[in-house]
Amino acid sequence: MAFDALLASGRAAAEIRDAISEQEIEIVLTAHPTEAQRRTILKKHQQIVALLGQHDKGTVLTPGEVTELEEAISREQAAAWRTSNVRRSKPTAEGEARNGLMVIEETCWDAVPEHYRRLDRALRRIGQPPAIVKVSTWMGGDRDGNPNVTAVTTGHVLCLQRARAAELYHKEVEKLLYELSHTGPVSAEMRAAQRNARRAAAAAGQRHRDAHRGGLPPAGRGREPEADERARRQHGREHVALVRPVARRADEPGEPRARPADPGHRVRATSFDSRALCTGDRVLANGTLLDLLRRVRTFGICLAKMDIRQAESDRHSEAIDAITRALGLGRYLEWDEEARIAWLSAELEGGAPPPDPRILPLAGTLAADERVKEVLATFALLATLPPECLGAYCISMARSASDVLAVRLLQVKSGVKSPMRVAPLFETREDLQNAPRVVARLFSVAAYKGAIGGFHEVMLGYSDSSKDAGKFASLWELHVAMEKILEAGRAAGVRINFFHGRGGSIGRGGGPLHLALLSQPAGSIAGAYRVTVQGEQIQAFLASTELAVHTFQSYAISVLEHTISPPKLPTDAQRELMQQLADASAKAFQAQVYQSEDGIFSRYFHAATPTSALASMNLGSRPAKRKAAGGIETLRAIPWVFAWTQTRLHLPVWLGCGAALAERIAGGGLAELRDAYSTWPFFRGLVDLMELELSKAEPAVSEYYDGRLCTPDLRAVGDGLRSALAQAKAAVMEVAGHALLLENHPLAKQSFGLRQPYLLTLHAIQGEVMARLKKEPSDAERLALDDAMTVTVQGVAAGMQNTG
Repeated sequence: MAFDALLASGRAAAEIRDAISEQEIEIVLTAHPTEAQRRTILKKHQQIVALLGQHDKGTVLTPGEVTELEEAISREQAAAWRTSNVRRSKPTAEGEARNGLMVIEETCWDAVPEHYRRLDRALRRIGQPPAIVKVSTWMGGDRDGNPNVTAVTTGHVLCLQRARAAELYHKEVEKLLYELSHTGPVSAEMRAAQRNARRAAAAAGQRHRDAHRGGLPPAGRGREPEADERARRQHGREHVALVRPVARRADEPGEPRARPADPGHRVRATSFDSRALCTGDRVLANGTLLDLLRRVRTFGICLAKMDIRQAESDRHSEAIDAITRALGLGRYLEWDEEARIAWLSAELEGGAPPPDPRILPLAGTLAADERVKEVLATFALLATLPPECLGAYCISMARSASDVLAVRLLQVKSGVKSPMRVAPLFETREDLQNAPRVVARLFSVAAYKGAIGGFHEVMLGYSDSSKDAGKFASLWELHVAMEKILEAGRAAGVRINFFHGRGGSIGRGGGPLHLALLSQPAGSIAGAYRVTVQGEQIQAFLASTELAVHTFQSYAISVLEHTISPPKLPTDAQRELMQQLADASAKAFQAQVYQSEDGIFSRYFHAATPTSALASMNLGSRPAKRKAAGGIETLRAIPWVFAWTQTRLHLPVWLGCGAALAERIAGGGLAELRDAYSTWPFFRGLVDLMELELSKAEPAVSEYYDGRLCTPDLRAVGDGLRSALAQAKAAVMEVAGHALLLENHPLAKQSFGLRQPYLLTLHAIQGEVMARLKKEPSDAERLALDDAMTVTVQGVAAGMQNTG
């Protein structure tokens, strides 16, 4: 239907085919702690859904088969009912990575080839497009405020990924061995592949050579490469299972420890090139063989490339400072930006070849700070890993060009032969405003620009910018920053790819995909889209093979439409309107959240919401705060949004925005607001996202919490917020021209209405539990109340269909 609509709009079939074939969509799985349910419970729910699907397929089932299915459903229901919903301990970073790998293995592995096949059918067999879907991960590599992720953790997780990849590829080769069982003439290309396979087998080790001493089948048999590959895969699997890479301590002498064989290189495209099969065998080539080729292109040698994310750019500055002091060059931390760039650039241009013997020993001998040791240990680990396993190196809170240059230099001097691309992450409103200047300055450094091959990735944060200044200011500053960064890239001859750090909830950049993409300026999605899939969204998007295929298709169609038919650009008047709304919204938001008298808003937040309970629910391996000290400003965006969702105020989406719209309407600006809503996709998407979230807000629930938990002065704060919520609802309906919220989305409204009675019951229980917890109960009572609190949080999150 999407292709038909594009054809009807005047787009040529060839244009659609080319745009699809050149797409690069990459979803990055993260361990952000927003999944409230235990994985055990989720798996049982998925099994029930699968059994119900079998029951309702409409195929002819015998009475015995119907009874068997019903009994299986009853067993799963009973098992789920008797399984505890409470996590008794925090997951480890490696445990989170294992859960991520299970999703890839159980759903994405089969969904990727099926996605390609559906595209092939829709485009009437366009052939073999490049890998338009890729899966990457932060699990095991995300150090953002998580002290549990170390160089050792990263090494262990990547070893696990490579071992699992080897196992999965081995199974696919086993299928090929029996599927391609025919004999007959083969091409010269296939013969060459056979010779290469034999050479690789001969060098693979004594056990492997012994297996081939009896002689190979005569030349010309079509089954030879698969048989060779089967033996080599077995050897690779065993080798990966036996050797576990551990990050070498920086103070440990000698060479890095042994690395496992790279399992992915065993599956060579030349060995399985369907073009090498005879024309009459094309139907065979387009079966398991084509699926394997596409899996190799998507999953590579480790199932998912791992990004490394460092908590803050200051961590790298501290490491460089230790180096400059050790070398007698002074204190890097005391240099200004231009002095830093000058030194980093000179080192990149003419420094000693890697690994630099002056730098690596610092991790263990010259640097006393454990933080510095860990940073340098991480770079030492990267030097031992295959580049095919690594994605981007993301720097949280990047604020200057030197932040990026420092990471590049640390990689080069640590011996990373193929340095990871460095993606600065711009998060706060101020950082987004400064981002274009930072990127332009970075591209002016010849030593760096010459090393990146005309391509650069820039990551954008939706969570912290929204928590910093509100939704209107966040999305508008992101929009403007993208436009200006694209201009800086064009001026320097560098292609920019944006990496979108979206959360699951609307308050953190989530929401329906088509609405989310409307906030992207024209040209920012030129066939490529890289985005995080976080927490509960992993289950929402990838819980089953069919759901994963649907997710891949949704991304493919949305990116296609944005690429060949980008959203309309705003007029100058609309830009001015949006800038004024953003400024007014940010001012109102910050005045309420960060500038309230005597910090009363912060006290209200902690009293009226279950934020303290969320911190103790063992949702993830990292702390709820980036820093132990401080108030709301140091709180992560996830618990911030999570807490307001539980009390049904949904404050992060509308606070400040509603006041800005109401003020504009009162000043006679309703006509221009409605014109922007009807003619500018960005503005329409922004208002529709607000309307969707406001439809879930329930002031009576918030008032109930206040009555149970707050003192009179704090209840007054809640009254003010509920008054502002009513103002926001009225303003949004006026701009959209709606008499009721979501009146043009009756199915969404009906779906939420069905869940509302259960939600109200859960809110009543949760408020009572919170009130009892404030009365200092006994240890036994507290344990029971904590468990009840966990269950209600999970229930509300399920009913709202998002957490943080």
